[in-house]
Amino acid sequence: MGCSISNLTNLKMFISLPEKLVMEKEQYLSKLSSYQKLSVGFKAYLNYSIWQTDFSRMEKISFNSIELGRFCYLAKGFGRIFIYDTENEKEITIMFFQSQDILPDLKSISKYVQGQLFIQFSENTTLLSIPIKHIDNMHKLFRESATLCAEINAEILAKIINILTGLKIQNAEQRLNKLLDFFPTVFSQTAVKDVASYLGIHSSTLSAMRNGNKKHTR
Repeated sequence: MGCSISNLTNLKMFISLPEKLVMEKEQYLSKLSSYQKLSVGFKAYLNYSIWQTDFSRMEKISFNSIELGRFCYLAKGFGRIFIYDTENEKEITIMFFQSQDILPDLKSISKYVQGQLFIQFSENTTLLSIPIKHIDNMHKLFRESATLCAEINAEILAKIINILTGLKIQNAEQRLNKLLDFFPTVFSQTAVKDVASYLGIHSSTLSAMRNGNKKHTR
């Protein structure tokens, strides 16, 4: 396959949360609470279960090969989700994510996707999540965990719908401006060809658009 992937045996395993990330841990719980009010017991269980995984800059992970856990939260970092199109041997960027974003349950989604689903981290990234070994017990103890999953999935679905709607009703420049509103540093974090893939245009077209915008602002 034409897509370069990090050797999974070299991935850092989940490690217990260090004291220096207490603030990120609190922000994580606050983020989950923004979807719905968490009971004291459920919040305590989540607090106990949180684990950390660190990824290196430009690391690519196949969701067919690794499980990141549930309620995955970027404590710091930036990256993108993409599909590798084996027929045309190219990467198709689906969405970008940044610090304080919650990632969808991509392991479950990947089996329904035509193509191979990947995540790539554009910089050194810290991800907080609930390990799979805790999920079954969590659902048995706290029914509210199911509604939390549903709320997070609904947000992700809404983002996908908004992206698809933009491709239908907006021109390339409008889509670019909207992307920059949400991800102003995307060009310093991501290759032009990957941004162009997300926008549904050729990389040369995107380069010309950027050059034109620079001339207009002089």
